[in-house]
Parts: sequence; C-alpha cells; structure tokens
Amino acid sequence: MNYSYEEFLKDLDIGREIHFIYKDETYFIGRGTGHFMFWKFYDSASEIKGEDVEDLLRKVNFDGKKIKEVWDLIEIDSIF
Repeated sequence: MNYSYEEFLKDLDIGREIHFIYKDETYFIGRGTGHFMFWKFYDSASEIKGEDVEDLLRKVNFDGKKIKEVWDLIEIDSIF
C-alpha cells in the first residue's frame, strides 16, 4: 500500500483508526473518547493520549524518533 504521511495525518484528523506495524510490533493510533490515543497492542502501559493530532504526535516516539522520521519503516496493517 502506498500510503503517505500526509494521508495518515488527514485520516487521523477525520477520526479514522489506524493499525500499523513497526519492528514486528503492532500499534493503534486514532480518536478515543474525547482524546487522540496511541498504544502498542497487548501493552496497556504504552497508552499515550493527546488533545489533538499534533499533541499526540509530539508525544509518540520510536527509539527517540517521531513517527514522521520512521515513516518508511512503518507498515500499515489496517485503516478503519
């Protein structure tokens, strides 16, 4: 799937949920009850909440890098 970072941002903005894989781990990012949320599957301690997309993306990092910086290493699993 050729899915750009810009498409990812637009989908988050309109409330879509995205499941993706990074380094053999599956993650969720999307809108929850009143917040934008991120977590690694099967790891409740990994949950991060943000007031909006920008706030959430500022808080989420992989090996010290933002999602945008590792975008080429991410595989989109599904979009709801």
